[in-house]
Amino acid sequence: MADRAEASGDDRISALPLDVRLRLLSMLPVEDAVRSSELSREWRGLWKKMPSLRLVGLERFETAEGFNKFVNHLIVLRGHLPLDKFKIDVRESEAAEGYPYANLWIQYALICKVRVLSVFCEAVVDDCIQLTVPLVSERLTTLNFTDIDFEKCSALVDSKLSLDFSGCPLLKSLSMDKCSIYVDKISSKSLKRLLITFSFLSHSRTWISAPSLVSLELSDCCGQAPVLESMPFLQSAFIRLNENQGSCDVMYPPVQKCAHRSCECCYGYHLSGYQSVLLNGLSNATHLELIAHPEVYIYRRDLACCPVFGNLKTLLLNEWCVDNGLHRLVCILQHSPILEKLTLLFYNTKGVPSAMKDDGNHDPVEQTFACPHLKVVNIKCQVRNERVSKTLKLLSTCGVPCEHIRLKLNQSRSYPFSY
Repeated sequence: MADRAEASGDDRISALPLDVRLRLLSMLPVEDAVRSSELSREWRGLWKKMPSLRLVGLERFETAEGFNKFVNHLIVLRGHLPLDKFKIDVRESEAAEGYPYANLWIQYALICKVRVLSVFCEAVVDDCIQLTVPLVSERLTTLNFTDIDFEKCSALVDSKLSLDFSGCPLLKSLSMDKCSIYVDKISSKSLKRLLITFSFLSHSRTWISAPSLVSLELSDCCGQAPVLESMPFLQSAFIRLNENQGSCDVMYPPVQKCAHRSCECCYGYHLSGYQSVLLNGLSNATHLELIAHPEVYIYRRDLACCPVFGNLKTLLLNEWCVDNGLHRLVCILQHSPILEKLTLLFYNTKGVPSAMKDDGNHDPVEQTFACPHLKVVNIKCQVRNERVSKTLKLLSTCGVPCEHIRLKLNQSRSYPFSY
């Protein structure tokens, strides 16, 4: 068939419907898409109508200067035709200095009413792109950022820096990886998915206000753990706190709060009549994964005023819930009335400070209670030690049958705490 088409001179690609040809062009590097104008009259200028643009740094250009000239010329020729997706991918060490027009390109995408905006920098330390463009769009639904500094695009509200997305009423998904987020508050009424990973947070606690949030991932960040405001529609959350948390979240030395009563991080986060940093905001989730480095105690402190996890069905915890006694695990189980599945990751805790003090005096054996809905318990560990045996005894006391408990030995650590 191909030979017959070639012999007859038929241009079958040009005969395809317009939307199909535009999708084909969108799959090509933008430089090749522009060159398609040389194919025939039917293809001339067709690239301008592509629904998505992907700008990749030095993939096809020898220098950043050449790439900058090409992109600037491209957006002038393209005009303000609507865009669905716009992606800037400059994964070089010279990203910030080599691409001075990045903010203009982002502004161009917003003017074109882009729906999905992605900016990946992957710069070296202290060389990320500083976002200066106000993020305001009535069509934007998804934002993906890597190595972006948000300080200069934040607004000053009541002497506080706020990353306010009220100008994006349709925003549903926000991802920030390796970003600098030195702000006092992040807020969005429409946001449903939030991911903050390996980022630098404020030295004072950042407040996160996202009442429509359904999914949350907060992991491996530097700085104080953020305060989570009420999220009544939250379904799943993954929180992993490493040793790079702020000084008020890590035991140096092992104390529950710092010595300064004026410390806002420790004493200034009153929510709904009681103190909580993370757990209050997570209390409506149906699926929770709470991981912490042994020296991080923010979960322990929140448990002093533990909320009721009324919707929680699946829960994953690591050693922090059983260090120096089982009362933290007991507390969580008592406040999770419909929990169905529990996963416990018990690995060796080498390097845990032996002087770490317990934050309560409870005997879980004497605190009899039942977990009537708990049908599956997975315990993953390297060896069966005293901690595992006590946990098994506790579960038996709670009425969990042995056949519902799966003990998996020789399990290696699956959550490396490194930055």
